Amino acid sequence: MIYIEDKNFEYKDEMLNELRTYNSKHTGQKDSSIEFFYALEGEKLVGSLYTKCFWDWVKFDHMFYENVDVLKKLFSEASQFYKNKAVGMKYYTAVQSRVEDFQSIGFEIAGITENTPKTSKYFYLKNTDFNIKSHAETEIIVRHEIIDQYHTILLEQEETFNQENKIYPLEENHMMFVALDDNQFVGAVHGTITEDSMYIGWLVVKEKYKGQGIGSNLMQKMEKVAKEQNIYSIHLGTTGFQARKFYEKLGYKIFLIKENDPKGYNTYSMAKKL
Repeated sequence: MIYIEDKNFEYKDEMLNELRTYNSKHTGQKDSSIEFFYALEGEKLVGSLYTKCFWDWVKFDHMFYENVDVLKKLFSEASQFYKNKAVGMKYYTAVQSRVEDFQSIGFEIAGITENTPKTSKYFYLKNTDFNIKSHAETEIIVRHEIIDQYHTILLEQEETFNQENKIYPLEENHMMFVALDDNQFVGAVHGTITEDSMYIGWLVVKEKYKGQGIGSNLMQKMEKVAKEQNIYSIHLGTTGFQARKFYEKLGYKIFLIKENDPKGYNTYSMAKKL
């Protein structure tokens, strides 16, 4: 067994295919979709919401809204759209005013991700009630593809919001280690370093090679790099059918539990300070 740093990510596709196959054995095939919601008052775009439905939950990425009434109207439409397709809606933000806006339309703070000396804490907001109501006359357009003229406005509004809240792009450094047996892929780990924090996004070991310490060796490779680069802490997420006990043995501790995510299982956010 040999371990290499895959600097060109040549084994990334094989790693992801192995991970998807493993997950599907437990969750079955899950539908996913991406939608784009646009709020209009006359011909003026007053809000927009980009969504992704995956693993039974709706996650929100890009957005802007002129006021809370527009936000509520957007979510009124989104909640009806996903009512029979998902078990909940979730959003992460480091901005307190946005937390308050989301709480005003029915979201709750379900947890807070740990911060580091150089990174902010994030609020995990969720809502499992798909009956958000709004009587505003704002028109909502739902599309499966981006409308370019509205997308440009959205990006401009997001840039303004980020500047006002001192949110700046952070450089990310991706790395990956691979385990090979006679030059055949056995397992791999992928991590991302942002400032003084590392996030382990994927770890997989082929079924017949489990129990041989390969996963531990791969994690040790990542932790060695983290220590060399003075990383403050390592974060990761794992579900109830994945590797919670494995990570606990390595010293990782749960700081956030996402219930029924995916449906029938919990997801555990874990961290280890170095």
